[in-house]
Amino acid sequence: MSEKEIARIDVSINDLTKLMREQNSALNKILVTLTKTQTIQLADSKRIDKLESDKTWLIRLIFGSIIAIAFAAIKVM
Repeated sequence: MSEKEIARIDVSINDLTKLMREQNSALNKILVTLTKTQTIQLADSKRIDKLESDKTWLIRLIFGSIIAIAFAAIKVM
């Protein structure tokens, strides 16, 4: 191989190495962003589950109170 070909290959390899480093950096940023997003979504999901659970218990408490009042009213009559 001539020196020109070797120099051209060397430049190409250096360019590819630079592109790979840039790509790895971009992929790392994407991974960090996705991890943060997933963590936030998981926390939000837990909050929503807790709120739904609280609503369920509130509804049960209301219905229980209504039933207790109905039984008390029936006994008083």
